[in-house]
Amino acid sequence: MSEEGTRFCPYCGIKLEKPYWAHIEKVHAEKYAKKETWAQLYSDYKKIGMDEKNCLLVISELFNATAEEIKSFLKNKKVL
Repeated sequence: MSEEGTRFCPYCGIKLEKPYWAHIEKVHAEKYAKKETWAQLYSDYKKIGMDEKNCLLVISELFNATAEEIKSFLKNKKVL
């Protein structure tokens, strides 16, 4: 089990520093661009206390997608 707050890259396993997604965006860009990333980002943002509206807004800006598209995807994945 990892230490509280310690994260590892789900693709290459290295220990990540904050911001966690900077490594994935830079080193694993092809995976970062996929919609599946939205679910993990949403979960991470909720864990740090962001409300749903702000989570969707941040993800929509990062991925150039509408909040409605993201919300629909997250509902289909049963994250929302």
